[in-house]
Amino acid sequence: MPRNPQSFDHVAEEYERLHELVGDPVGEWLPKVLPATGGRALDIGCGGGRHAVVLAEHYREVDAIDVSGPMIELARRKRPRANVSYRAGDLLDTTGPYDFVLSAATLHHVPDLGAALRHVRSLVAPGGRAVLIDTVSPRAATPRWWLYCGSVRKLAQHVVARGPGVAWEIFRLSTGDWLEHRASDRYLSREGFDHAYGTVFPKARFQPVGRAQGMVWDAPGE
Repeated sequence: MPRNPQSFDHVAEEYERLHELVGDPVGEWLPKVLPATGGRALDIGCGGGRHAVVLAEHYREVDAIDVSGPMIELARRKRPRANVSYRAGDLLDTTGPYDFVLSAATLHHVPDLGAALRHVRSLVAPGGRAVLIDTVSPRAATPRWWLYCGSVRKLAQHVVARGPGVAWEIFRLSTGDWLEHRASDRYLSREGFDHAYGTVFPKARFQPVGRAQGMVWDAPGE
């Protein structure tokens, strides 16, 4: 049976290693929008758990979910925390309320974005906060050849900045199964993101986060 390029099951280790090498703008930005302390937090599409452990420093309980079983196994192995519960599961099967809800680079995978956003809103407790970040692009889909050429172009930059060994590893990881995954992705434009998310989350605040777009929304109090 052909692999589903949208699945992370067969790219979990590669995805994790690539992010270790190229950095994580979301992880650097996230502490700026996190309250000092809180009760319950949810990480939607937690992947290897790198953001869940940031939440764990601020919240007593963190639920971290991902549809990919191998990703959850990786998170449990690499980033175990006493107050983080990793679970393979679907967003729409998750119930709240949560004081903080995070989704990073996840919601472009869902078949019905509007339904997903409305469900996310229902998970946020009165007075809580939702922070949603996703990749945006002027074009909905990026051709495979364009992504490959981009990796070739960056190879020379990485050789100068990181050395040939690291540069080649980044290139190899960027042009394997992960490239097929990225070519299958469909993105909103920055303006489309603001409209779609702002429709469900009135008075949300938007700002760029690297190549992605971020939204911060504070739920009304009781």
